[in-house]
Amino acid sequence: MEFRLTPMIDGNESGPTLLFIQGWPDDASIWDGQVATLAEQYRCVRITLPNFEGARDTRWGHSTDQIIEALAHCVREVAPANPVTLVIHDWGAMWGHLLQERYPQLVQRIAGLDIAPHVRPSIGAALAILAYQWWLVAAFLVGGTIGDWMTRRMAAAMGAPAPSSRLTAWMNYPYRNIYLDMVLGRAADYFDDYWPDIPLLFVYGKRKPFPFHSEEWTAHVERTGGRVVGLDSNHWVMLDPGFDEILVSWLDATSE
Repeated sequence: MEFRLTPMIDGNESGPTLLFIQGWPDDASIWDGQVATLAEQYRCVRITLPNFEGARDTRWGHSTDQIIEALAHCVREVAPANPVTLVIHDWGAMWGHLLQERYPQLVQRIAGLDIAPHVRPSIGAALAILAYQWWLVAAFLVGGTIGDWMTRRMAAAMGAPAPSSRLTAWMNYPYRNIYLDMVLGRAADYFDDYWPDIPLLFVYGKRKPFPFHSEEWTAHVERTGGRVVGLDSNHWVMLDPGFDEILVSWLDATSE
């Protein structure tokens, strides 16, 4: 049986469709503030991936390709007639950009938060990224009480807003995926020549040890008429008090 996502739909049923995709270690509730702000004008669609809502749904999670195909099916299901606008964060940013790269007819605009498809970390940043990601890969493989503790410890160190009680080792499969994709050669084509020519918004937090975007990406966004905004926030920029106004103004400015 194919993997399918269950959409949560709120807001204006006849309005343009926004699809919110979050990453680790969050579920759909991370967008509650944005949905409250946008629901009068927009049809807001959210999804939560297996293992990301406190339940242990599937031990080994789902592959990157399975996630992208499930997202594509979800878009076709909720918006069969028109492309959608993506509002994406963390792993959701990677999946959202891969969705647009593979199925450009499904995506009209992208508001990307804190993670870009092109990243050029320094050597120190690359080592730090490897360290925390492999900690989470190890937690995923170990599982159980120890794996859960490792996951919660890392989430706390990062300042993740998700309640600790909802975090388990089984939600770390996106980290397993990226390294497995690298080993198997699948990651070689990710964003190899991906510079989308659609309306783009990129909002990032400045209060982080290192950025998750490159200067080439921000230059591309601005060169194609998009908007780049740096906020005095951490990785979870959707929780910054100024974010909603930025998102609303961009949506209004890029509406057809």
